[in-house]
Amino acid sequence: MKETILIDTSEVIKLLNFSIESLRKYKTRGLIKPCTAIWGKDLFDKEDILTRKKIIESCRKNGMGFDKIVKYIKAYEMNKNIPFEFNNFKEAKTLLIIEDDESVGEFLIKYLRRAFFVNELIIFHATDGKSGIKIAREVPQDLIILDMVLDVGMDGMAVYKELIKDTWTNQSKFIFISGNFDFQSKKGIFFKKPIDMKNFVAKIEELIELKKIQRKKAFC
Repeated sequence: MKETILIDTSEVIKLLNFSIESLRKYKTRGLIKPCTAIWGKDLFDKEDILTRKKIIESCRKNGMGFDKIVKYIKAYEMNKNIPFEFNNFKEAKTLLIIEDDESVGEFLIKYLRRAFFVNELIIFHATDGKSGIKIAREVPQDLIILDMVLDVGMDGMAVYKELIKDTWTNQSKFIFISGNFDFQSKKGIFFKKPIDMKNFVAKIEELIELKKIQRKKAFC
């Protein structure tokens, strides 16, 4: 069993080259977390802190702001196979797949990773509506792929209504998928299962580009 090396707050500050204020900011957002506490003193896993340092430095090297750092650290925490070196990409595309059938979700993830360049995609996968809403609220998404028929808990329509009424997620773009019924919305495109994957990938690129244009206009 690998030994966990514990370090205190002062050592974390040195490793990350942070000020106390910066560390407080990252802890408040849940990006730096102690793994235990002894006599009221926070202790951190050194290896975990070094991994987070690598993510932060890679983001900064590529000109990414704090929101992007949040996104990559959240992906790391969810044990996704995300890259820490981004090659020539300034922006990775971020997708959230809300699909309760794990085999379908895994197929979509594998197909999309092959369809896009290495390091171009970060993909989150939620297997129920409640988890999907939580991820969407925590991590900025370029596109949400939503199965309209979810067997456990909230169905796709309930998830969609919850997301569009939330100020944090109401500008999201969607691809709706279902084998049972059609659904139309100005916020996205519908695909009936089995999915035409070539057209599916093309629409993903189209919607992400549209989201990027809208984001730029919002800050003009």
